[in-house]
Amino acid sequence: MDETEKYLFEVHGYLVIKEVLTPEQLAAANLAVDRHADQIQLRPNDLANESQTLKGTMGRGDLGGMLTWEKPYCEVFREVMVHPRLTPYLETVLGAGFRLEGFSMLTMDQGAEGFWFHEGGEPHDRSRGYYYRNGRMFCGMTNIGVQLTDVGPQDGGFAVLPGSHKANYPCPDEIRLFHAHQDRIVQPQAKAGDAILFVECLMHGAVPWTAPHQRRTVLMRYNPGVMAEGLMGTYTPPPFYEDLNEAQKAVITAPHYRSEDKGSRLYKA
Repeated sequence: MDETEKYLFEVHGYLVIKEVLTPEQLAAANLAVDRHADQIQLRPNDLANESQTLKGTMGRGDLGGMLTWEKPYCEVFREVMVHPRLTPYLETVLGAGFRLEGFSMLTMDQGAEGFWFHEGGEPHDRSRGYYYRNGRMFCGMTNIGVQLTDVGPQDGGFAVLPGSHKANYPCPDEIRLFHAHQDRIVQPQAKAGDAILFVECLMHGAVPWTAPHQRRTVLMRYNPGVMAEGLMGTYTPPPFYEDLNEAQKAVITAPHYRSEDKGSRLYKA
């Protein structure tokens, strides 16, 4: 992450990273989704939270299990979950030894409802917070949305209130429901193959999807190595664990302490 990117992420809470996927990876990912499209589960139109400006004619689509799909369809997603273009960004905000917390895909067809705006810097959540100490950023849960289709300026989908990850006051409901101050909400533009990095405590949601093509976003959620969103009992690696390379295994792990003085063993210069 260069100095400009650090500044923009620190100020806004999100960053668009261009051309993360190669054309070949992008084609392979979309082909894999096409082959498993029957597994997309449409939500029951429940994310707008009764907002009159976010309601749609259908719900969002959710798709999971990509890491467990048969070969070759799982391979591109396993490559993306610990990607050499993305690892330096994650190490900057989460530190070495970050963990993959979740991996799924969101789809929206034309007319799909939006998602009321949630999270934000206040009330403070220690697992999802943001702060700056000793010359560097420290983030809780941090997400990356890899776009498999283009997102134009009026298409809809993922949207944020820039800077809200550092808010000191609770957000009024009229803003969360997209009823007021809509001009403050930003819907980032991205090309297929780009990725959007954002800290979870940035207030975010989605506006209704208006484009004729399907929105496809691979959503990956990461935590610092010492943190977990949800884990009880004995940690058991997933069935495909032994099929991964060492870099991929390094992010499929139980919460643990790892000294950052040793640096990352994922990608060496």
